[in-house]
Amino acid sequence: MKVKLPEYSILNPRKLLYLVLFTPFLTFAQDIQFSQFYSVPLYQNPAFAGSAHAFRGIAHTRLQWVGLDANYKTMYISGDGYSSRYRSGFGFQIFRDIQGSNIISTNDYSLQYAYELPVSKSFTVRAGLQATASNRTLNYSSLTFPGQYDDNQGFIGTPGYPNGIESKWYPDISSGILAYSDKLWGGFSVHHMNMPNQAFAGGGSANLPMKFAVTGGYKINLSKRKYLAYTDEEPEISITPTFHYKSQGKSDQLDLGVYGIYNQLMAGVWYRGIPVKRFEGFQNNESMILLVGWMYKSWSIAYSYDIVVSKLTTARSGGAHEINLTYIYKPTKKYKPMRRLPCPSFYKH
Repeated sequence: MKVKLPEYSILNPRKLLYLVLFTPFLTFAQDIQFSQFYSVPLYQNPAFAGSAHAFRGIAHTRLQWVGLDANYKTMYISGDGYSSRYRSGFGFQIFRDIQGSNIISTNDYSLQYAYELPVSKSFTVRAGLQATASNRTLNYSSLTFPGQYDDNQGFIGTPGYPNGIESKWYPDISSGILAYSDKLWGGFSVHHMNMPNQAFAGGGSANLPMKFAVTGGYKINLSKRKYLAYTDEEPEISITPTFHYKSQGKSDQLDLGVYGIYNQLMAGVWYRGIPVKRFEGFQNNESMILLVGWMYKSWSIAYSYDIVVSKLTTARSGGAHEINLTYIYKPTKKYKPMRRLPCPSFYKH
């Protein structure tokens, strides 16, 4: 996108890249996107809160463009549970995103609530809400400006330029809906419904655009396994085509792929991009994503790698790595079997 630089443009080319990419009052802010979108369900849609019908804890990290100075480091944790008495799911998530050499960082603290409505024996609908307290910081200490340099003496550190760390808090509201049977599911979510202003002091208005997302898939079961929570089942053998489309501001993106489960092993492959769409003359091809995962009792771990196929290339950017660790608490108390989502079910009950 085109960016208008301020009069005191940064002298160091690397720092200039930081300013262009990361300063919120110069660019349109965009949400981070996870390659393992099904592994962080609460981040995708608050209607997923409590969807496991058991306590679920998730720790996830993404390292994007590790070969560049302008990289992203994202850490995420969440927990959610379900109350059968109230047909309600409750959850929380904590999200931290660091851009570049800690030039800009974002911390989100969210609470989710979802209500589950069984429409029929084979069809269920869930609706969810999310309230977030978001904190965004800008670290000026890593930035230098032309007026701080002298032709003979070099850097002289002239006072009067921004210094230190600036912080901004704002509320953020999101919602979503989810519908599923034992094989098929689909969901729609809207994040940043209040379009919060992210601008720091003196930065004017920089409203975060709403993000719209549609996700879904179909599970092809190759075993006789049933999809009920709190029941003993035979090992799962399945293939699941999935998609995840999101649109925010002037940008949109599509993840399209398939993952398969054979007992304790999971593997998958995805494509990210919209090849029929071009942006400023460039075809919208971003990456191919490879995934492998393993499950042991109540734990599962998965690793994915993004192979960049855009003009940036994997050799220059270093690609992107994601690691997910998920824990599902198996209650010892006997519960009435409940239908659970066919996506993703990389755990046993």
